[in-house]
Amino acid sequence: MNKFKILISGFAIVMAMSSCDDLLNTKPLDSYSDDLIWSDYKLVEGVINNAYKDIVKEYIYTPLELDAYYGAANDDYSDNIIISTNNVVTIIKDQMTPDKDYRWSTAFPLIRQANLIIENVGKSDFPDNIKKEMIAEGKMLRAMIYFNKARLFGKFVLIDKVLTPEDELQLGRSKTIKETYDFILKDLKDAASGLPENAENGYFTKGAALALKAEVALHGASYIETGKEDYYKEVKTSSEELFKLGYSLDSDYKKMFNDYDYASNSKEIIFALWRNKSVTQYKDTPMQQFTPNAETNVLHDFAWPKLKQNFLGWGNRWPSQDLVDEYEVIDRDGKAKKWNETSYYEDYINNPGTYWVSDHLYKHRDQRFYASIAYDSTYIYENLVVTRITGNMHRKSLNKASKLSTRTGYFVRKTLYEKEPIFAQNYTDYHHVILRLGRSYLNYAEACLRLNEKDKAIEYINKTRTLHGGLPAHTAAAMTLDDAWKAYKSERRVELFFEGDRYWSLIRWGKADGLEVIPELNHAFQTLEIAADGHSYEMIDVPDVHGLNSRAFSAKRYLFPIPKKEMELNKNLANDQNPGWN
Repeated sequence: MNKFKILISGFAIVMAMSSCDDLLNTKPLDSYSDDLIWSDYKLVEGVINNAYKDIVKEYIYTPLELDAYYGAANDDYSDNIIISTNNVVTIIKDQMTPDKDYRWSTAFPLIRQANLIIENVGKSDFPDNIKKEMIAEGKMLRAMIYFNKARLFGKFVLIDKVLTPEDELQLGRSKTIKETYDFILKDLKDAASGLPENAENGYFTKGAALALKAEVALHGASYIETGKEDYYKEVKTSSEELFKLGYSLDSDYKKMFNDYDYASNSKEIIFALWRNKSVTQYKDTPMQQFTPNAETNVLHDFAWPKLKQNFLGWGNRWPSQDLVDEYEVIDRDGKAKKWNETSYYEDYINNPGTYWVSDHLYKHRDQRFYASIAYDSTYIYENLVVTRITGNMHRKSLNKASKLSTRTGYFVRKTLYEKEPIFAQNYTDYHHVILRLGRSYLNYAEACLRLNEKDKAIEYINKTRTLHGGLPAHTAAAMTLDDAWKAYKSERRVELFFEGDRYWSLIRWGKADGLEVIPELNHAFQTLEIAADGHSYEMIDVPDVHGLNSRAFSAKRYLFPIPKKEMELNKNLANDQNPGWN
């Protein structure tokens, strides 16, 4: 296979595909000639598999991400998570500069991978059904790359063919943001028409293309210069077509994320990344990043109870109190309320010293709370986790300085496999849910709200609220449009926690509503600290690590800066910086 690489304007025009892992148990792809690869659809399947591996990972990355985070890190940028790693400081404190790349340049070799598939399969003499599906996969892959970059940079460099040295390689961005989003939507329309309704886990389907198409239109509507209403209508149209395909909400919300074998048969999951234990260690997954780090020999003598199993995670991200407060409580009257508006809370306040905080403040919550959050006096593996003062998981119970102890009193449970304790070098299966029906229902509800279709929006909000949350349904007739928006934003937050959604939703809503500052991204955090006796608590400022408790936001962050290096090397980017970054 001929290989050469051209570097123009700082981005790579990669003229060859990398080898596929053990393709067909024969020699790797780079041992074959181009002509042979593109004339044998079995070899092309290997090329496509390689593109899936590279592009799906890129899709769920965020701008300063390490490979192991797999998309969880964009919750780090939001009000859902408190974090102790300093690699996100520049973003969450609004200190970004055009001197960094922010994964701008990662797009171009991946776009080329997709274009090679589309173009070469299109010229092949493969059977029509095989050609149709492979081209559709190529277009879906290309759409994922472009949506990943459009969310960050708005307008992007549109490349719809395999570039050669004879082509103009100093390319500018699209003239408008809408042109970029229209390009993505066209690819997804084509993909939906060519993909099968059913496929093996990890491969695209018609449903995946429709679900992504709706999400692209929803996000793009906040940014495009004209045609916003048409985009919201596109969200509805694509979603309604998706809803006819036989997907259904999963009755076990927890297992959909925490159990690989169960999730592999879920009727709700539309598309996910699936990794086999033969090639995956815990350190390669987000589980390593949020599991506690504590061993019996590093706990103070006063810390209780003693651990039955050591925790060997790298716990450096924890749910915020703001997030915990969002999970409603079903009160004695059967109504769902915030925890500090319930009769249980009133009992607690009126009878000091009588009730255990962990029993009284956390009971009767939205069922997704227990599937998503570990709190004081709950179990992780075989360990009773006690986060109150003197508890085995309190930050001051370690007899060594550690940034890995919880700063909020909570741990992430969602997406944690609990069959065995985590150890970085051990091998594990792993799945990361990217598209699912619950998410699509909420995208549909948001489009309805933008189109002032309140009652229809509430109908779809209630689908996840009642089944996954176990909460009473909202009554649309009793709600104003503003009420519906508040209910929707709350529902989306708890339903999609740790699914790579919160940051982008806050950005999308702020942009659509013309906010100069997004309040949720512009404040310091407090958390609830339980006293040693377990009967009282106080609200404290979250203990700081790397200055990450304080967040800041300004309007220029609706789009990331075009890298300065790219603008200096490419004359067609030289005067095309995003607003606020000059």
